[in-house]
Amino acid sequence: MKEKIRIKRWVKVVIIVIVLLLLIGGFFVIKKQLTPKKETTIKETPKKLKPVKEEVIFEEPEIEPQVEVQEPIQDVYTTRMTSFWANDGYGTGSCTGSGLCEWDFQINDKGWYTYDGKLVIATATTYLANQGWFVADGVHLYKYWEELILTIDGVDYEAIILDSCGSSMRTDRVDLFVSNGSSAKDTMIQVRRK
Repeated sequence: MKEKIRIKRWVKVVIIVIVLLLLIGGFFVIKKQLTPKKETTIKETPKKLKPVKEEVIFEEPEIEPQVEVQEPIQDVYTTRMTSFWANDGYGTGSCTGSGLCEWDFQINDKGWYTYDGKLVIATATTYLANQGWFVADGVHLYKYWEELILTIDGVDYEAIILDSCGSSMRTDRVDLFVSNGSSAKDTMIQVRRK
């Protein structure tokens, strides 16, 4: 029994010592934080230091590639015009890159889609270029909603760019949106900005 009392006393003493040590440590931490820092000045004669070669590493900044809109190489140029239609086997759906779809268009007497009286076409676009598509030399880049004049078989048609054409990024051609394969056209045309 006496041994238990002795152990209890020692436990109490150890706890009291630990608490005192914590309090004393806390006091010194607080005192150190409240004591203003002294500026020390060392008066020594300057020593000559050997030059140290630093290795400078330049990192390339990560910049999202942006392609500036190129003005056409010529105001008027001749190029190939091909056609595309919904479900033509090349992954083309019924909607264009502009967000407009077949039901937003009218069909002219040749079976070609029009929007506000203008032929609906796809070209090489700044949109595709900014997505990282390769742009061949001499390719004319356009923006969605840009308007052109196409001379097809000697007749001038107003056209509006509402879609992108991946093949045009390599071959600089115009792709006409038609209602079906029997309305398709593959011919050389003249192109100029409106």
